[in-house]
Amino acid sequence: MFRLNYILCLTPIILFGTIGGFFYAYSVSVMQGLNTLPEVDAIHAMQKLNQGTRNGVFLFTFLFTPIIALSCAALLYVKGKQAAGLFLLAAAGVYFGGSFLPTVNINVPMNHALEALDPASLSIGEAGPIWSAYSADWFFWNTMRAVMALIALGLAATAMHVLQRETDDVTGAQTA
Repeated sequence: MFRLNYILCLTPIILFGTIGGFFYAYSVSVMQGLNTLPEVDAIHAMQKLNQGTRNGVFLFTFLFTPIIALSCAALLYVKGKQAAGLFLLAAAGVYFGGSFLPTVNINVPMNHALEALDPASLSIGEAGPIWSAYSADWFFWNTMRAVMALIALGLAATAMHVLQRETDDVTGAQTA
């Protein structure tokens, strides 16, 4: 029984870590590198990066993380592991409100607007302000997505800790 409970906590931990790490990597490396390019090249490169991100692995991780976390929270709660279930519920809520919604409502529309541009037809004078505004706003919201996904990761890890403590308390094991 504990193994299933363990998996119900571990699965969201892996998903929050994966998506949080993805957003984190963009903030600390990808955007930093793009900002060193000439603006026309940065726009073109970001267009290609965004196209590459639209793949099954990313979409599955991004879309199903809150659903899986919520499902695991509900199962734990129903199985009598209410504290762990509530921490996972909080993790799902933080991810949904802080990572999922900003992606759908802010970052993706920004990406679509950037993708509509033809970098080859932009002059240096036109590309500079476009990239500068895009990069600053996108970086802010992406960093926010990373932070919120990593907070969700911490909440999911807390669920695992609480689950372990509940199990130790029931079995009479010593807790450290």
